[in-house]
This record gives sequence, C-alpha cells and structure tokens, in this order.
Amino acid sequence: MPTARSPLIATSLVLSAALGACAAAPGTDPMDAQTTPPADASFSSETVRYRCAGGAELEVVYLNLKDGGAFAALHHGGRTALLHNRPAASGARYIALDEQHSLRWHTKGNEGQLSFLAADHTAHEQPLLSACRAVAPR
Repeated sequence: MPTARSPLIATSLVLSAALGACAAAPGTDPMDAQTTPPADASFSSETVRYRCAGGAELEVVYLNLKDGGAFAALHHGGRTALLHNRPAASGARYIALDEQHSLRWHTKGNEGQLSFLAADHTAHEQPLLSACRAVAPR
C-alpha cells in the first residue's frame, strides 16, 4: 500500500533522473540515467525528515545544483510541491513554483517552518507547520 511519502519519493526520483539525464554523456539514452547521481554529477540531493509542533512530520528533498540553484520538494496537504530557493535575511527560504499553491518553507540550521501565501496581493502569510526540527535518519 502506498504511503503519503510516495509522491515525494517519486518526485525526487524524477528530478534526480532528469538532472542525471542532463549530465549524461552525449549519445547515451536519457532513460538509462541513474536515479542516484554519479560522483561527477552537476547536482547533489539530500532527504531530511522533520518533526513539527503537534507531532506532524514532513519530509523534504533538497536538490542543490552546482551552478548555485537550489530546490526543495515536499508533500503537504495531499499535494507534492516543488519550491525554488530565494534570497533570505537568514537561513534558507524556498517558494513554490506554483503560485496557486504557494507554499513557503523557511529553514535556519536544523529548524524550519511551513506557511502558505495566496496569490492575492492583499493576502497575509498563513503558518501551516511550525517548530519543525530535523530528526535523525532511521
């Protein structure tokens, strides 16, 4: 039976395969790309599980490109969202690429918080998950 994490795992595998295909040698079939990047890949990835206030758990897959670009994929509220890193005063701030489902994920050290900001210019950011702390891998 699939778990709630399945969409996130699938998203991270697709992202890894797509970027692996971009880094594939000329003349090779992109469909043969590995789901884990080779040592000389143009990106790295990391999966972090967080436990938030109230006991909610969140798993985030971070994808860091060697050219400086960074993304995060997370599953919340029955949807998987891809977020792009944006400048922050401190820590790291990720904003959803889909403005209609505009999640914001802000981390500083091993802590994070998830919020939502509607596409309306008069909207206020609404907290969804707070006091999220990274937990050790199982």
